[in-house]
Amino acid sequence: MQGAKKRIQSKIEKELSKLSTTGEMLKGSISKVVLGGRKSGDGERASYLLTYKGEGNKTKTVYVEKDRVMEARRMIGNYRKAKRILEQIVELNVRLFKMK
Repeated sequence: MQGAKKRIQSKIEKELSKLSTTGEMLKGSISKVVLGGRKSGDGERASYLLTYKGEGNKTKTVYVEKDRVMEARRMIGNYRKAKRILEQIVELNVRLFKMK
């Protein structure tokens, strides 16, 4: 039993160390919005929006500059990675809690 606890604690420490290396994070998703169109004759322009759930579960939207879209997507990926790691840590802690 003691060996199993140590293995789980070791896994938790490993996951925590992964969490500390995830880097900058953004929550949400990026969408491309096409502005202008056939009627205006000006041609189409694309804008990018970051949409996420903020405080009070309200949907918030932030414009993302075209040259920062890849950066925002990377940061969203980091958030998703951190979320998976946290879920793993919770599962390991539940297993550990059951043993005590």
